[in-house]
Amino acid sequence: MKNINRITKLVKQLFINFLFLSSPVVLLAQTVDYNDLDNWGHLCYCATNNTFHPEIIVRADNNWQLLFAMKDGLTLKQIDSLKIPYSQSQLLLLRSHRLLNRSQNIYKTAIPILDIEQTANLRKQSQLVANSIYLEIEKSCRNLVSHLSEQNRSNNAFSILFSYVIDGLSWKRFEKENLVEEREFGMGIWDGNYWFLTPKRQVDLVGTNSLINGDIVFKCNWSEVENKTEELLDKKPDRLFPFVLEKTVPSKELIDEFKDFGLFDKNFNLTIPIINEKENSSLYLLSNDIIDKLLAAFLAKTNIDEIKNLYKFNDSSETVVIFYHEVLFDLKDLLLKNQVIQKPTLFKSPDKATLADVADLCFIVIRGN
Repeated sequence: MKNINRITKLVKQLFINFLFLSSPVVLLAQTVDYNDLDNWGHLCYCATNNTFHPEIIVRADNNWQLLFAMKDGLTLKQIDSLKIPYSQSQLLLLRSHRLLNRSQNIYKTAIPILDIEQTANLRKQSQLVANSIYLEIEKSCRNLVSHLSEQNRSNNAFSILFSYVIDGLSWKRFEKENLVEEREFGMGIWDGNYWFLTPKRQVDLVGTNSLINGDIVFKCNWSEVENKTEELLDKKPDRLFPFVLEKTVPSKELIDEFKDFGLFDKNFNLTIPIINEKENSSLYLLSNDIIDKLLAAFLAKTNIDEIKNLYKFNDSSETVVIFYHEVLFDLKDLLLKNQVIQKPTLFKSPDKATLADVADLCFIVIRGN
């Protein structure tokens, strides 16, 4: 009877091993070339000042191959045994740019690099947290969209919810609560967090360009699939700032210059949303209502220390930065899936978009303290 039990356990274990080896994550890991940087997604929550972006350093020579090889720590003798070419100047460059550490003759990559299995597990966790957060913020998000609809600017909901609220105000709140270290412009190198995951997320790359003058900021979303926002930014829309602050109508010449971009209605009123943080505008209050609920749900559902230890992140701040980035992508997907927001025409059908659709990606923020 004991022998039968042992055989049964062995068969079960072999079956489990077979399932594991047949899983998509493992099969993908067997086919992905980790040394090819194009197979990796990498993000930088950072500030730079008169220096190279860290990506430029990583892409130079075979720096990525070195960093990936040393992600768990190697001596120079071990690196030599792998027959990976390097020079002392390379190692000094990587150390000087905060990409590599040396301790007791062991070189270890200073930035997180998550392989396929680690990335898959991290994203399972982020989806669970995002689902919980979504349930808490859905009603508040719909309230913000309804307010924009009343202003005939529902098309701006995507940019304001994603760029201003979920990927904007959230970071300010994280910094205020000392959950994330504030990025500082320094001399010589970048400051913040830089990390790598694989595979890349299958999402549209969306970013935000800002024109700043004092307390007023013109913000405009962009993506890889469109180029019309560049035409607007080339015209320097920050020239509209004095009229925004004084609440007056710009000159006819200025209106004519920007009319093709959909920034003005037939009565020459500026149509893009203005979020006045100093005066606690309705948009600002609605946005903060979302952030209040988002932050509470994030902290309630996220074990920061557990995630830090599991993936060997450098500190709690880095952990929040990396994990929340995954959560915010999941939140964007949920907001789109449940039709709380819609993709702007310039992102959804760039070939059919016109210059007037650029206004759907723009808004102005009058910053508070």
